Amino acid sequence: MDKSVINLTNSQMLLTYVFVIIAMVITSFNGLNRNKEFIIGTIRMTLQLFIAGFVLVYIFDSSSIILSTLMILLMEFFAIFNIVSTKKGQLSKGLIGSIVIAQLIGTIFTLIFFLILVVRPNPIYDPQYLIPLGGMIIGNSMTGINLALNQMLKSIENKRVNIEGALMLGASPRMAMDKIIQDAFDTAITPSLNGIKNMGIITLPGMMTGQILGGVSPLIAIRYQIAIMTAILSSVTICVFFFLRFGYKRFFNDQCQLVANEK
Repeated sequence: MDKSVINLTNSQMLLTYVFVIIAMVITSFNGLNRNKEFIIGTIRMTLQLFIAGFVLVYIFDSSSIILSTLMILLMEFFAIFNIVSTKKGQLSKGLIGSIVIAQLIGTIFTLIFFLILVVRPNPIYDPQYLIPLGGMIIGNSMTGINLALNQMLKSIENKRVNIEGALMLGASPRMAMDKIIQDAFDTAITPSLNGIKNMGIITLPGMMTGQILGGVSPLIAIRYQIAIMTAILSSVTICVFFFLRFGYKRFFNDQCQLVANEK
């Protein structure tokens, strides 16, 4: 395959916003007033992507290790910020620290392993590979931690009496939280597992589709897609494991008592 990419003109791109209008009409017809969110979300997406596009063009042209590293760190910062901001006022400093540690450990380990041993670009920090691959790994790991966090907070709220009862009977905090941790872990990794099972039959994923549209052979695109999906699954699993491993302790005091998640 050696076809050039069809460039979308401004008028062609504007036509795609008809899809947003269709979604707004359907939700309004069903009695949901989400039009403001649709409009704000679409505007934010457009502005953010154009800004990111201009920044990436500059970084790709410079091939600077400093700029590439700063871009990855910026992605990590906003990923962590998105997790924390959705639970504003509900998270202690210790729990936020667990989120930061888990996100950085899982994503950085996976990304370094993926670049050095699998893709092997030259130089290893080549932004053409580092930033897109890093973005997919970081974004999916953020989602995994967020799902685990939501499930854990919900379960602790609903099962506080059960947890305290287990502690009174002599269970350790880890034993009292065992089922909650298992459920949170399962909830967090299920989307990645479902994505792998359905890929190639029900869906053609974004990375593969993008490469094919860019003229890359489907067989090459498939290899990259398999590689990134296994990396994403690994990163999500590692991040969620470390978050749950450290995070559950933040709900107990030094006397192993279940406490409010003090800020």
